[in-house]
Amino acid sequence: MSERSHVAVVGVGNPIMGDDGVGERVVEAFRDEDGVVATHAGTTAFFALEAMSGADYAVIVDAVAVEGAEPGTIHRYRYNEGSFDGSPPEVLMHDFSFSEALQAGEDPYDLPEELLVIGVQPADTGPGTELSDVVAERVPDVIEIVRETIAARIRTEVER
Repeated sequence: MSERSHVAVVGVGNPIMGDDGVGERVVEAFRDEDGVVATHAGTTAFFALEAMSGADYAVIVDAVAVEGAEPGTIHRYRYNEGSFDGSPPEVLMHDFSFSEALQAGEDPYDLPEELLVIGVQPADTGPGTELSDVVAERVPDVIEIVRETIAARIRTEVER
């Protein structure tokens, strides 16, 4: 990796609101990974920024509702040097949208220049601690996408 020392995997969302807890479930798979700092940031945008501060690269996982998408659909949004490719994800925290928080956090935090937001289309975000079946079935796929993203990132850094 570069002069920074780790990849941040950040789960966002409220784990007592059904599928909004998908980020926390994915983060748990990375708690003991070397070179990875895995954090659940809850619903506070600036906790997510703090968790990414100092990282070489970040992967954020949350429930992201996209109009017309089927529950369980996995969405990917790349952020590079201050903007998202295409439309930014509607990751709405209780205090800011994630896009607004990234812009506001550029100066006070040491944020990575690149990150990936992985969103899973929720089926149910009502009160409850269990994921819907369709979202729970996608958790292993999201974990694999995060692992592949980290491995590709490490390969790219080694090649430089």
